Amino acid sequence: MIYRLDQLATIKYGKNQKNVEDPNGSIPILGTGGIMGYANKPLYDKPSVLIGRKGTIDKVKYADKPFWTVDTLFYTQINEELVIPKFLFYKLSLINFMNYNEGTTIPSLRTETLNRMEFEIPDKDVQAKIVNVLDSIDQKIECNNRINDNLAA
Repeated sequence: MIYRLDQLATIKYGKNQKNVEDPNGSIPILGTGGIMGYANKPLYDKPSVLIGRKGTIDKVKYADKPFWTVDTLFYTQINEELVIPKFLFYKLSLINFMNYNEGTTIPSLRTETLNRMEFEIPDKDVQAKIVNVLDSIDQKIECNNRINDNLAA
């Protein structure tokens, strides 16, 4: 079935980290470039697909542990009745978000543009099978990268 992104997930804005940042914290504070620091409390604690809002908009990330995002990074509250979070991550990973860039000097995305995007989503049994296959490939890639890093050292 075809769904718009706003049916599959609610896109939320990250927040300023200044009031929660703590060097002794264990919750990662994420920006489009990766981990920016740590906090003691999460902004969100369920599986989520993270989409760059400003700056690096071409690399979606998947978070399955509690996190905090700054305002340059969208997070999603996923409608798990329709889509498995990891499946949505893989689906969004196929998109070249630079084609949707609305910034003039800094690459930028707007929720209105993202929400209108349409996706063909199979039933959840098929989604689970696809996620299972892709996860096993990702794990093998990670293992090979670790081996390569050890060999290089």
